[in-house]
Amino acid sequence: MERAQVVIVGAGLSGMAAARRLRAAGVEGVAVLDGAARPGGRAAVMPPSDVEGVTPGGMFVQRTDRTLLGLAGELGVPVDRVEHDTTVDDLRVDESGETEVSDDNVPLDVSWWTRLRSDWLFGRLARLAARIDFAEPWRSPDAEELDSQTVRAWLRDRSSDRELLTLVEEFLTLEAGFPADRISMLWLLAHIGPDPEEEIDPLRISPGGLVDALAAEVGDLVRADHHVSRIEQDDREVRVSGEWGVIAADRVVLALSPADCRRIEISPEPPPSRRRLEQQWPQAEIIRTEITYWRPFWRNFGLSGETHFEDGVPAWTIDDSPPDSDRGRLIAHTYTFGAADPLGADQGVTDDPARHRSVLLDNLTHAFGPLAAEPLAVVQSAAGPGVYSRAYQSPTPPGFLTEHGPLLRAPVGRLHWAATETAAFPGNGTLDGALESGHRAAEEVRAALLDRVP
Repeated sequence: MERAQVVIVGAGLSGMAAARRLRAAGVEGVAVLDGAARPGGRAAVMPPSDVEGVTPGGMFVQRTDRTLLGLAGELGVPVDRVEHDTTVDDLRVDESGETEVSDDNVPLDVSWWTRLRSDWLFGRLARLAARIDFAEPWRSPDAEELDSQTVRAWLRDRSSDRELLTLVEEFLTLEAGFPADRISMLWLLAHIGPDPEEEIDPLRISPGGLVDALAAEVGDLVRADHHVSRIEQDDREVRVSGEWGVIAADRVVLALSPADCRRIEISPEPPPSRRRLEQQWPQAEIIRTEITYWRPFWRNFGLSGETHFEDGVPAWTIDDSPPDSDRGRLIAHTYTFGAADPLGADQGVTDDPARHRSVLLDNLTHAFGPLAAEPLAVVQSAAGPGVYSRAYQSPTPPGFLTEHGPLLRAPVGRLHWAATETAAFPGNGTLDGALESGHRAAEEVRAALLDRVP
């Protein structure tokens, strides 16, 4: 049986960040196991395009993502400022197919709360958010009361402005990946952060570039195609196994979404409360589609490429044309919850990749004209979580955080937990949160190895 000091299950950003931190601390014998064919996890979910010179699209980050920006600086990964061009128009396509210029003309990457046109409502949210314990929101004042309410119920109790409520709920859905009637008010306040303020020009980073830079440092520790099916622990060691064999270790970090942890057989069985957390973990399932064209032709028509589709296929598009290429690219997101909710989609479409692609291109052609029907490449993530989860954000429903939150990071014997879902708020559910969680788990393990904790 092979032996290591630490086994990390999951070679996403959190797993590789934990490995990097442990190596820097002088911990030897670290193995990072991943069931996929390459490292990266959810940060590398998009397969490469067939178009030469076009890499997978970027992700938006904020200036408050200090762990991410610090690491990007250390590794030499570019971070670009995204400037909003107010001279081009956004579009809106209603359920009947009517296309019109949007009145908002606010970039999708601006946080939903900055769109509030009610100073009173914004002020109320900001005051509530200022009282939140962002490390452990479930310990905040009035946590149970806030966690018992949905965001939709809270908003509708405090405003009769239907236009405002529709706008806020729609953009909250765009950002969170779930409709407002499924999200706890406590989760939302923790996600807003202590100082909500408008940020028109966010930053853009290539998650693939960050993955490659991390892998260049710790790739010799990563073992791809090593799906972990079973973990056994006793008072002496932990044994991690799969079809590839067995590794014994002193400590194990599971750098996985709680929903993925439940797929691993663990002996002895974790406490029932921990398994309930994993079984009930919500997952925002999103289909991301990257459509590459010869040129960003929509700009010639005075369009930004940002479009809202009320029928939900896709829910929205945004211009993410590669800065180092003449090609044009639209990023489209489709949410897989049902059409009864705002921006929801026909699940008969989202369940069928070929049909989803066809409907999506038809809708893009309707919005942008016949050139949209002739892409160079269409790359889609799969619908549903599959073997490994595909959504970063996991908005929790009412009652979830106060019941299960204290269990998110609590070690179980020799098992420690990472992944963005275990990070402190407001970074929880972001790339920054993934890195932060890996660093925290690494420090827990290092302290345990040094016998500073039992």
